Amino acid sequence: MRTCTLSLLLLLIGFSAIAMPLQEEQGTTLSGEQQTALFTQSVQAFSDKLFFAADVAGRNRMISPLSVLLALGMTANGSVGATQQEMLAVLTDSSLTVEDLNQASLSYLKSAGKELSIANSLWLNDRMDLSSRFLSRVRKNYQAEARNLDFHTQKSTKVINDWVSDATRGAIDGIIDQVQPDVILYLINAISFKDAWRNEFEERSTRDMTFHAKTGDIRSPFLNQTSHYRYLHQNGASYLYLPYKNERYAMAAILPDEGGDVYTFLDTQKRAGFSSSLFAYLQQAEYENITLSFPKFESNYADGLVDELQRLGMKRCFDASLADFSAMLASNRPDAVIDEVLHKTFIRVDETGTEAAAVTAVIMKATSMAPTETLRLLFDRPFFYAILDLERNIPLFMGVLDNPKP
Repeated sequence: MRTCTLSLLLLLIGFSAIAMPLQEEQGTTLSGEQQTALFTQSVQAFSDKLFFAADVAGRNRMISPLSVLLALGMTANGSVGATQQEMLAVLTDSSLTVEDLNQASLSYLKSAGKELSIANSLWLNDRMDLSSRFLSRVRKNYQAEARNLDFHTQKSTKVINDWVSDATRGAIDGIIDQVQPDVILYLINAISFKDAWRNEFEERSTRDMTFHAKTGDIRSPFLNQTSHYRYLHQNGASYLYLPYKNERYAMAAILPDEGGDVYTFLDTQKRAGFSSSLFAYLQQAEYENITLSFPKFESNYADGLVDELQRLGMKRCFDASLADFSAMLASNRPDAVIDEVLHKTFIRVDETGTEAAAVTAVIMKATSMAPTETLRLLFDRPFFYAILDLERNIPLFMGVLDNPKP
């Protein structure tokens, strides 16, 4: 056995899918086993495409491809024709139909244990009506809760963000800055992961060490432990796998050799199969006695994903003149288009384990809504004003403004 000291630069969380039997539904010709296998392949392929679609240098970038896929998978149920084909081509490499994606997603949701919590929700402008078929499919296959809200009130923002906070166990406190009244629908996925290391680090062994960041050296706390870990040297880098108590989950960490850097390494990995290689190398890795020094850290990341998704080929759904979401809204309602895809993530790594969370919000707007009548008021002459306690119906202040600059 050899002893290696590693100061790790890149963290990748990999969640493996568990095969679950799926019930046949109209619109699919695949068996449950085929759906599960293709779903796993699709998530891996989508993970590679989405992760490499943007510059990762110097941003502590972390995404949850699964969260994005589930949010867009719900949305795809409201799409038809070329819009749906484009979405499926990006999400599944066209290997799954919407029904296949629905059933495979439901299977994965049902397989998740207490360490991995997945929640979905729909938040509908109370001026709009959803197609009953769309609503039924999303509720059934994504276990999504649906609520109507008045998007003209600040309270709606709090209601949605409170749901996000609850669904991520407090790790992410919200996804919407301000609900907009011209939004039709928010489709939101939230994922929360929390598990302890199989071999927890001793707090007394944590000490400050130097982390060589791209922008310069940083003194930061490091976890330290000597233990047996699965390890493999491949592609000019060290691959380390840290197991959690629930051994269904592990953290994969990749450290390029001395003289290299993680950004150059990732440039060489911009190919199909990077995600699948993480699992393949796990099978090849052997247990080594490792003296490990690992950063203790906490990080937040937020991004809008429209540009990345458009570069991947998902274009019609963002184009008001081309998008076809006619299966989403009731027949007497306006057409819809995806306005934004918001994504937030959080991760904390310490002596006891890892907590990570992600939220993805797909924001739908109307391509043609009747304009709301606007009343113009110009307070350019003396006026009365009052500050009121609306709960007790008491005027707190009352006055008349004669001159704004006395």
